[in-house]
Amino acid sequence: MRSTLVSVAVLLALGVSHVQAAVKQYDVKYRFAIMEDNRLLHEPRRQSFGFRVEVVSDPEGVKPESSMNGRPFITAVKGERYSVRLYNPLPVRVAVNLTVDGLNSITGKPSGIADGHKWMIDPYGTVTILGWQVNNGEARRFFFTDKPKSYAKWLGDRRGQDLDANCGVIGAAFFWNQEDLDRYYEDHPIYRTTERPWPFSSAHSKTAGRATASPACAESAMNQGMKKAEDKEQAGTGMGERESHPTMQVAFDYNRGMYNVDQALLIYYGFEDKRVPNPFPAMGYAPEMP
Repeated sequence: MRSTLVSVAVLLALGVSHVQAAVKQYDVKYRFAIMEDNRLLHEPRRQSFGFRVEVVSDPEGVKPESSMNGRPFITAVKGERYSVRLYNPLPVRVAVNLTVDGLNSITGKPSGIADGHKWMIDPYGTVTILGWQVNNGEARRFFFTDKPKSYAKWLGDRRGQDLDANCGVIGAAFFWNQEDLDRYYEDHPIYRTTERPWPFSSAHSKTAGRATASPACAESAMNQGMKKAEDKEQAGTGMGERESHPTMQVAFDYNRGMYNVDQALLIYYGFEDKRVPNPFPAMGYAPEMP
């Protein structure tokens, strides 16, 4: 089980939209509870839940997503302010590691997929991240810019690291607590009644069971359509003006979630598609000299 400090956004800005979202179906296991004739039964279940991330442009709304070289892609516009909206499809809290250009959106540090600070989202909730969180009350806006003017480039030059190598990708990895999920279904069982033969019936009746159906999660397929980028420069995300974005920190234990990059939700962006950046470039140990 991993324990981490999780930031909770107090203000959830912008309205909810259901178009052009980056959606990933992810299988979640849990222990299902059934109340049958006053007996509590359990059975293991596996259900596909649709986790969703949206890039929301200030002037245009949700950015249209297309496919380029088999990867989800959005076309960046220089100077365009944007936010990242995260959706939780589960009936329990989740923690989300959101990175932009390989940098954690809360600390600004390179982040492995399960490392670092995360955003907390309530059950079936949503949170909108306006920009880089610079203190517990303010964020500085995300905006698309040339790679040399990106926050990753500035920070890398300051630290003597090649942090701008991963400009052009937004990553979101979701994590939750299995005990919380099992407890939710324990507290919300479905009810099933066994039918019994009618005592005055001349015919022999058969016993049958009926159960309320568990709705499956479904998401509409993403529209495909490509807006051709005319700019030949590589794109990155800058650190813009300050905006109020109050947060608080809470402790959260998680033991299930998206621990591999191929499980996470990734959105690539750029003026032109040239390479594949890494959304979660975990920092390793210092290499030894011979």
